[in-house]
Amino acid sequence: MPDQPDHDQPHHDQHDPAPEDDAATARYLDLIRAVHTEWDELESAGDSSVQLSAGALSTIKESVRADARHGAHVHMPPTPAGPFTVSELTLRTLVRRTIDAVPDARALRTTFEYADTGPTGSSASSGSSGSTASFGSSARSRGLPTRASCRLSARLGTPDLPALADEVRAAVRLACETDLGLTDLTVDIHIEDLHAPRQSPAPREH
Repeated sequence: MPDQPDHDQPHHDQHDPAPEDDAATARYLDLIRAVHTEWDELESAGDSSVQLSAGALSTIKESVRADARHGAHVHMPPTPAGPFTVSELTLRTLVRRTIDAVPDARALRTTFEYADTGPTGSSASSGSSGSTASFGSSARSRGLPTRASCRLSARLGTPDLPALADEVRAAVRLACETDLGLTDLTVDIHIEDLHAPRQSPAPREH
């Protein structure tokens, strides 16, 4: 005859924690509470063991300054391997070096407009100083660049300023398309200054 279940014995569901687990959990929580209590007491007393060192504070401050210089993360057209972003500093540096490589041109300031990235459908813009304005998007993230407004200085005596503007525009568009995959970037050129030609160093006398 099969044994009958003993109704006098307590029955534990298989999903209920064992008494040993309950005790271990209680000991763990007590330990965590003790650690937090001790830490709070040391911190209130000004104990140096719970304070950031001067080196750590310096590193944090420098990282914040570097992040501000680099600007927001700008989304680029996705590659076969997936999406990627560049910093605003990278974007500005590419445009500046491209303009400076054009004979008779010198980059002064470039600003960008970006595609919508936020739920409100508004765009964000940024200047070359690294300050950003965001409307409906993350303060540290930008959509695809849609327009670059380049302000530059032309060499004094340049015979054809409109032709120089066209040359700079073509160079910037080519660099952004080749290096970043930006095929639909609108580039506006504004010549706002003139500079004297660079003087060649005088030949040395032998």
